[in-house]
Amino acid sequence: MKKTLLEIATLINAQLNQAQFNETKVTGVCFDTRQMKQGDLFVPFVGETRDGHSFVREAVKAGAAASFWQMDVPNPPADVPLLLVENTSDAFERFAKKYLAEVAPKVVAITGSNGKTTTKDITRAIMESRYKVHATSGNFNNHIGLPYTILTMPEDTEVAILEMGMNHRNEIEKLTQIACPDIAIITNIGEAHIEYLGSREEIAKAKLEIILGLKQEGLLIYPHEETLIKQNLPKNVQTETFGREHTADIYPLTIATETEGTRFTTNLDPETSLYVPIIGEHNVFNTMAALLVARKLDIDSATAKTALNGMERSKSRLEWLESPRGTKILNDSYNSSPTALKAVLKTFMNMEADGKRKIAVVADMLELGKDAEKFHRESGEVIEAKKLDEVFAYGEKMQAFAEAASKRIGADHVHYFTSKDELEKALLQAVTGDEWVLFKGSYGMGLKDVVEKLMIG
Repeated sequence: MKKTLLEIATLINAQLNQAQFNETKVTGVCFDTRQMKQGDLFVPFVGETRDGHSFVREAVKAGAAASFWQMDVPNPPADVPLLLVENTSDAFERFAKKYLAEVAPKVVAITGSNGKTTTKDITRAIMESRYKVHATSGNFNNHIGLPYTILTMPEDTEVAILEMGMNHRNEIEKLTQIACPDIAIITNIGEAHIEYLGSREEIAKAKLEIILGLKQEGLLIYPHEETLIKQNLPKNVQTETFGREHTADIYPLTIATETEGTRFTTNLDPETSLYVPIIGEHNVFNTMAALLVARKLDIDSATAKTALNGMERSKSRLEWLESPRGTKILNDSYNSSPTALKAVLKTFMNMEADGKRKIAVVADMLELGKDAEKFHRESGEVIEAKKLDEVFAYGEKMQAFAEAASKRIGADHVHYFTSKDELEKALLQAVTGDEWVLFKGSYGMGLKDVVEKLMIG
């Protein structure tokens, strides 16, 4: 981005505090003074406990070229270049929408209960084989993260891949109306955030808000077998589907799970064997969603195959690590939900571990509401004897999981903890280097800290 303050003011209908600052150059945006770069426009959000306006001078000292300033906040500094706006959050979103329209890339928006980031990583890898791509990084997928992602987009971007997260109704609607996607993907409808939404049907309706910003000729890609989407989908939306059934637009003909990834073929090109370097049959379906995007944007199977072989993915998501002792760790500790936990447990249990012990370390799945105990118990019931040697379960809700697991593999092989410190201590004593260990839990449970301890040894 390279804009003068006057250009930004004109674009978003803001006022400059001093005409002498008209030609002040802005080359980026930032809302955290600790990450400020020279030339950034500072965005001071007004929160419940903290007002970013109190950090404006600090932002300037850190390199900010200028700042937004909300008109109802008193005492704007006259010696700092300011864009005066009615609401800094609204101005930030408006700026993102206008800038996106100027750059005019093809926009791919991705939402879903699980698999958003993995699908984004896969789609990005394929798109980069032909286009200049900008994509969401980290967890920047909310009302702050999405505008920030857009405003940090290079001006020569040809494809923007934007992840959209939510906890409540109307949040995806807000994001999609900023992004106006050409293509939207719903990865699946699971139980994540059911505490706030009440049912899977309400979750489906919330995810379907993504079509409210879809361009008139836009395409929605969704799982073919998900009836809750079909039941709530308007008739005037162009769609393509991925799934198991042969009535889907893309479906797998073969799937072979390997230690480091998954090999498969599809009906779109039966002669081309594709390999995605992420384990789990469920990730074949994430990849098929990305392949439908590729087809829409004129990328052929051979090109996609090459791109997938060399793809990079986000950390803490089905990431293989090896500890100093030799323990092989499958780190999927970034987040968890019943659908995702059951999928990764099944994948892990069916992997050939070369005679080594297999241990699952699981922690509470958060935001599941009144049915949390049921979801945890059902997840524990997928465990199969002789396919998993031990379970280490941590968290209040994981007690139900531990009880169900005990019935499957025996109470002597299931260890339950309410303290993360006790979990760490027991696990460090249990591992010898002759095992594979899966980690899966909601981010708030802090399993990444346990992984780090294990990696230290």
